[in-house]
Amino acid sequence: MRQEHYLDHAATTPMPPHVIEAWTDAARLLAERPGNPASLHSGGRAARRLLEDARERIACALGADRAEVVFTSGATESDAIGVSGAARSVYIANPHRHRVLISSLEHDAVLEQKKSLPHMGLSCELLPVTYEGRTDVSVLSAPHMWDDIALVSMTYAASEVGTLQPVDELIDIRDRACALGEDHTPQPGLPLIHTDAAQAVTTCDLNFRELGCDLLSIGGHKIGAPVGIGALLIRRGISVVSDRPGGGHERGIRSGTPDVAGAVAFACALEYAVSERERARVHAEKLRDHLVHGLSHTCAGRVSLTVPMDFSLPTIIHLSLPTRHPEALLLAMDSAGVHVSAGSACHAGVTRPSEVLIRMGRSVNQALGVLRISTGKETSISDIDAFLAALPAALEAGIALDQLEGQK
Repeated sequence: MRQEHYLDHAATTPMPPHVIEAWTDAARLLAERPGNPASLHSGGRAARRLLEDARERIACALGADRAEVVFTSGATESDAIGVSGAARSVYIANPHRHRVLISSLEHDAVLEQKKSLPHMGLSCELLPVTYEGRTDVSVLSAPHMWDDIALVSMTYAASEVGTLQPVDELIDIRDRACALGEDHTPQPGLPLIHTDAAQAVTTCDLNFRELGCDLLSIGGHKIGAPVGIGALLIRRGISVVSDRPGGGHERGIRSGTPDVAGAVAFACALEYAVSERERARVHAEKLRDHLVHGLSHTCAGRVSLTVPMDFSLPTIIHLSLPTRHPEALLLAMDSAGVHVSAGSACHAGVTRPSEVLIRMGRSVNQALGVLRISTGKETSISDIDAFLAALPAALEAGIALDQLEGQK
């Protein structure tokens, strides 16, 4: 059987055995003693205890209060609720605040809110980004710039290129402009700050209370929990208008019977990720350095880093390649047992340039020729070596397709 080398952890991360065990143990308990956590009988109360224990563990791991943790189906739903719901709340309290600003580097879960916000009476604008992949918050330095802002959403770390964003600087600018105190908490009708931290949990020192943002999104399957569970952290005193009416679950913000076993597994995965954070960071840096060093020998002058390493996640290495056909590279790499992703989105066989890279000032060709390698704690040096060994031939496949296309 051919050996597989998984280098796409930014897309999803496999569950480690202890998380699977926690997940199945909780599911077994719920099967043996069934109960909806909203029910008052003993089975329901037992399920409720499991759910609330998971909520408490997640809050402790992220420096939040238990009441600030709202369970969702993942970071995508957390982003949708956090951006649209919180912005609507500010707008209702103060209709003068009608602008929502979004970093140009956001995941589609945030960027797609541009389509729905105008229907709520809100306008949406993208914040500029530098060539190096950092959101330019200097445009918000003047206090009057905040006069009509309802919410700003800025990812903690860009999921595509891996760059860390100046979220703390943004919060400082907002706090000074709005004369907020050290607790960061704005009064109703003042602008809020949301951040998507889905990619940052495993290597960045995240503390919700100390960071000072108002809303923070995380997803389970990015840290070794099952797909279908996530959380939105909402600072105490912040109101969110839900577009998910129903049974009033999760403080009326996200209706639907919560996934109790998923929440237990999520808490287990998060606690482990936080406890192993320093070790994971060192391991990721070692893998990244080995890959970058290897590129200088296998593809010198042909492949380069898209963004500098000094302000990027060590777990995401984004490469620029001299081809317009990353799908050819992906297929060639897959044939060699190496699983990576392209920075551009391939839909129905049509390769499209990365909008993120276009906003960073890259040409269409540059925004097409990219690969994203993302590592996890299970990734080994041999996985990186397999990637380096497969890359030259894969690159030739992409270049050959370019040449064939040019002859037509």
